[in-house]
Amino acid sequence: MPPSTSSTVEEEWSFFEDHYEDLDHSEPDSDRSEIGPDPMSSSDSEPDTDEPSGAPQTPSMGLRAQAIIRVLQFMDGNGVTLANLLDGISWGDEDCTSNAKIRNERTRLLNSPELPGILRRWWKPPRPSRSKKRRPNGARAVMQEFSLECTQQILEVELESLEKLFKSPVGEDIKEEHLTGISFHKMVTQVKDMAPNLWKVLFRLARTEPQQKRNPHKNPANTILIMISMFSYSRTHHRGRLQKLFSIYFKFRGLSAKGFDTLHAIGLTMSNKWTGNAVGRISAESMTAMKRLMDLFPWIMSYDNALVPFRVFAQRIDHQSGVGNGTAGTVYIRRSAKPLPSTINRDLQEMRAMGMANPLNAFDIFEIAELADLRRYPHTIYLILQYLFNSPDFNFSTYDGRDHDLLQQPPPIRQLPFGKEHIFLQYLLGTVNIPEASYEDNSRLIEEWLKQLGRDSPEWQKKIALELVMAWVGDQLTVDRLRNLFRFRAEDDNSFERLDWLVIPPGWLHIQMAFANSIHKQHLGTRKGRGLSAAFDILGRKGLQSAHTQGPFFHDLSEALHFIAEAQVREVWLQVGGVKTLADLRTRTPEDLHRLAEKIFSRHASNAALAYLKQRKIVDDLKTQSIMFLRDVLPFVLLRSAVRSGDVGIMEDMIPPDALPISWWPEFVRENCFVINNTGRPNGFMPVDEAQEMNIKDIKVTYRSEGDWKFLKKLHPAIHVIRAVNSHMETDKHTVPKKELDIQELQKWYSSSEVHKLTPGRVLKKSTKKQSSDVPKDVLAKGNAGIQTSESMANWIETRTIEGATTQDWDVGVSDSSDEE
Repeated sequence: MPPSTSSTVEEEWSFFEDHYEDLDHSEPDSDRSEIGPDPMSSSDSEPDTDEPSGAPQTPSMGLRAQAIIRVLQFMDGNGVTLANLLDGISWGDEDCTSNAKIRNERTRLLNSPELPGILRRWWKPPRPSRSKKRRPNGARAVMQEFSLECTQQILEVELESLEKLFKSPVGEDIKEEHLTGISFHKMVTQVKDMAPNLWKVLFRLARTEPQQKRNPHKNPANTILIMISMFSYSRTHHRGRLQKLFSIYFKFRGLSAKGFDTLHAIGLTMSNKWTGNAVGRISAESMTAMKRLMDLFPWIMSYDNALVPFRVFAQRIDHQSGVGNGTAGTVYIRRSAKPLPSTINRDLQEMRAMGMANPLNAFDIFEIAELADLRRYPHTIYLILQYLFNSPDFNFSTYDGRDHDLLQQPPPIRQLPFGKEHIFLQYLLGTVNIPEASYEDNSRLIEEWLKQLGRDSPEWQKKIALELVMAWVGDQLTVDRLRNLFRFRAEDDNSFERLDWLVIPPGWLHIQMAFANSIHKQHLGTRKGRGLSAAFDILGRKGLQSAHTQGPFFHDLSEALHFIAEAQVREVWLQVGGVKTLADLRTRTPEDLHRLAEKIFSRHASNAALAYLKQRKIVDDLKTQSIMFLRDVLPFVLLRSAVRSGDVGIMEDMIPPDALPISWWPEFVRENCFVINNTGRPNGFMPVDEAQEMNIKDIKVTYRSEGDWKFLKKLHPAIHVIRAVNSHMETDKHTVPKKELDIQELQKWYSSSEVHKLTPGRVLKKSTKKQSSDVPKDVLAKGNAGIQTSESMANWIETRTIEGATTQDWDVGVSDSSDEE
């Protein structure tokens, strides 16, 4: 006989109390629970009770529970357990799999919205709110093992789907486009799309929820990407795309061989041996690519002396530390350059013969310079306007007339194209142990470069002599050596030996350096005067009191000259405008500002201003000094700007005598041999010899590597790829300190000194044997006098200068701002 109803109910309540024990989640005032048995007990099996299977149902039991009990009783009568039932429905055997009724119920179960809740309760059974008993385990152990098996299979499939993303086939792995084509942001997006579950699991493990609340900006995306790449690389070394990128990057950021072994052991990089071999393969690939492009596009070359330090860690008689004196070369190729005509070699020889028959005289040079000055005049006026517009007091961005045509930048004289399609490709040649000290050394270098270029065979020599022309750019020493070598070989047997095929344009970096050094020498003065020496002290620029040819001297001097020029021109704006602050000039019209800029040039920065003082016999050494400085420094600033922007027209007009020897070749030399652009940006131009200096810096410092000359010759052709990899990996966030405080301090000094105000009678002390002079020498006038070969030439120059001076409305003792002068 089944037990009574009352005893059944009492046993059920006793069952719950025996199996729940959760001291942290209990309510002590309750000894009953409204929830069924918690499967998270110490055992996965349900506890036994004394209740017979056919016990009658209590009236308080729900209909759902009563129905389930009846089903269970029916199953007991047919010898089927709940486990047998679930196993049969879940493809337990062939009959259960093929039966339509079972199949339909299986489908309903697997697509039921209740299934996730069932599984979650199996994993973590519900806990009675008032129970003090321990939570039963349920199916945690079984489900944990099963879920781990499922997770492993899911993640493994997703990891394999990323094969193409991390694959790096041999041959392609060393190419620049393959290495620099890696975008971490793009790869993160691809991994998220192709392996979403793998990404979610690692993302959840890499950052906790409290971390997210404390620092919502922290994103472990790159960390997870590297982890996945290491997993993929661990499965096969063919999937080491990121490892190869890191290897090349770390190799030339100073990572030692032991460091490589450590990172390779954890799967972050390739081995040190692989990296060394890869550099050799990159060099060979670079030389092959360079020769292939040289056959398709015009190209130029530069080379310069390189002092390479060698260090040894175990010194021997034949193995000592020291500095090697060698030479490094670079080939530049712009794929958008216009092809050279087939008659170029003959055209060059005919033009040289014509030039020798019709040499330039002094009149020709001065006429060319006069035309160049006229073309450059609008750009000089715009530079003077820019000094006003760049001042914070004027605030040009809110000036009403800022869009007026007179205030816009004039069109360039001859602007080189820019953009990605006009980028110059640089290929470094192998550095060789041949110094550039003598003519014999340069003769050997010509043979060495032709050998590395693959153009040293008799067939190539004949082709070069009869059909080709090569432009080799260098610094002053290189150009001087090659030009003299060209003269020395004038009577050699054939055109190749005579170097008739060689064109030697000057390097514009060294032209700028000579220009700046000339200004420094002419206007240095003393620390008690108003020249550059005193200005350097105010700016606190150390190392500029004496000229140097090495180190950062030119960069520091150029920056200081820019600051001094801007401070002086701002002060002249106040004087010519008749105002106390530059903000007061905002009330002037664009026409007025343009007219004042022209007046600043004519009265305070021109030869005409000096001629006026000379004509009127006005002696004011301080005013003469300021006029000469602005006359000399404004062209230098304009030249620097033209080089950066690629306006080769201004560059050629700036120093016409230097540009004249190559004016026979207006297209190729001007467009390819003055400046290059290796970024494609509008202001990304630099002189060819400056690019060569940067390559030598990379050889000596940035990508310095231990080895002998043989190793360096093998290594250096790979530097352009190494540089591209480093640039791709790094983001340069270097900022230049603001210059405004420096300029304002200089402007106050010039204002208190009244250097720009015409005050007759101011005389500076001349130089003595013990003291230097604050009176600068007019180098330009001295140079002009040196080429005045006749009285008529001297009168012509004097007439042109005086004509420019007498057209100005000067009057001593009258303010510049007066309209009546």
